[in-house]
Amino acid sequence: MAAAALTSATAGPAAAAGTPIIDGTLGTGGTWALSIRHQDIGAVKGVCIEIDTAPTNGTAGGTAGGCAAGSLRVDHGLFPLTATSHEGDAVTSAVAAGIVDARAHDVRLTFADGKHLKILTKPGPRAWRHVLKMDVRYFGADLLTTSSADIRYFSAYDRHGHRITRIEGKA
Repeated sequence: MAAAALTSATAGPAAAAGTPIIDGTLGTGGTWALSIRHQDIGAVKGVCIEIDTAPTNGTAGGTAGGCAAGSLRVDHGLFPLTATSHEGDAVTSAVAAGIVDARAHDVRLTFADGKHLKILTKPGPRAWRHVLKMDVRYFGADLLTTSSADIRYFSAYDRHGHRITRIEGKA
């Protein structure tokens, strides 16, 4: 079965509340959270994931969301999102999170300035397998502790250090 994979970035509140699966603190102060919810896309079962950031430095938080349906393999087994907040030209918060093929032990980000960030993955619920046609894991991290540059690549690696997939950055 083919997959319909849709991504979108929004700056407003979530359309429907999801189940929180991972959260963390922002390097600039505040928190971020990744949530997931069931969402059919047409007649195909799918999930939507959303990142919300809540900085404490007086700036507005960022939100990003996207949906995947059918087999995640069509998206090379990696479905990342980034959420950023800006004050003028300055980036005030940035988070990357998403879902990935269950073979992935970590997701590595390569930034345009040459810096790298390694994010360990966590196992996703078995129920997601029926929706996404494969076992998945999830990941998430604050980016500003490493770099404020755009993400050049998202790469997923297995526990032996072999690259499973690499996709162009969407930051």
